[in-house]
Amino acid sequence: MIYLPRIMRVHLLLIAVGIVDMFTTLYWVYTGSAIEFNPIMAAVLRVGTWAFIAVKMGTLLAYVSVMEWYRRRRCPAFARAVGRITVFSYLGLYATSFSIVNYSAFLG
Repeated sequence: MIYLPRIMRVHLLLIAVGIVDMFTTLYWVYTGSAIEFNPIMAAVLRVGTWAFIAVKMGTLLAYVSVMEWYRRRRCPAFARAVGRITVFSYLGLYATSFSIVNYSAFLG
């Protein structure tokens, strides 16, 4: 039997937002609608799509792993608070970038 540790909902939400962000970024970049603004990820994307996916998912899962470890070993309340701040910040940045990419569509 495989043991899957329980992960906080906020971290599951963060993973979901990260996956949506990754795929929409790839779509927008390859359709010419946007560029990757993060210089590090832009350099990774120049290496290739699979490198971009690996780094994006690797950094996201590393963050979640560290915060889950911290939650279990140190302070659950702090890990939960940081997770919420991270999700709200990520959603804010994603909404801003989505609005910029789709600015002309909003104007009609």
